[in-house]
Amino acid sequence: MKPNWKKETNEKRDISDKLPLKVTSISPQKKRADRFSLFNEKTFLIGISAQTLIDYKLKKGVELTPFLFEQLQQAEEYQKIKDTFYDYLSRRDHGSHELRQKGYRKGFSTEMMNEILNEFDQKGLLNDLDFARKFAADKAEFKQWGPKKIKSELLKKGIGKDHADKAVKDLTNNLDQHQICVDLLHKKKRRYMRETDPFKRKQKMYRYLAGKGFSGEVIKKAISLVKDSFDV
Repeated sequence: MKPNWKKETNEKRDISDKLPLKVTSISPQKKRADRFSLFNEKTFLIGISAQTLIDYKLKKGVELTPFLFEQLQQAEEYQKIKDTFYDYLSRRDHGSHELRQKGYRKGFSTEMMNEILNEFDQKGLLNDLDFARKFAADKAEFKQWGPKKIKSELLKKGIGKDHADKAVKDLTNNLDQHQICVDLLHKKKRRYMRETDPFKRKQKMYRYLAGKGFSGEVIKKAISLVKDSFDV
């Protein structure tokens, strides 16, 4: 069932219209112990995180003014974005652009996202060059992608050209591209041997390796290395 956004908006507006009100009780929420509900007698005022509770030093007797209410709402939105980004990063590495794009799709504030991403960067939680290097290494090892495809995918993920170039260069310095291509061709030897025309066979091999992201020079060398075993 979709949430009733109109109803929630109306409830917030109703509370805003009644402010200022004193906070008479603060209770931990039943389903989330890290969140708290603020009440004026039996009237629910707002739900906040433990971090917001601490940051604003909220306690019984505090007067919830329209200005404070607005601050708490913004603090909650900020914490929501930060928690969402933490969740993404806990699953796998992300570049800053990729996180920002996911945030846009959720309708997050650009200003808040930029502030959070800057904070992550300063804390060392986010590093586009490290992300690019790990991405490049993973794709080379597990998918046998070549430098051209790796760089193209990094650019699609919003990694800057300098970082993409650096990551690919660092990778290829320790990568035997010719041997990788030779191994890839041998794995598919049975398929290529169905083609009886040697010229067409080489064309198919070339297209396959080009699609993997290897340069023409590397591909030609690899094909020449397997020529004898493929032309029998």
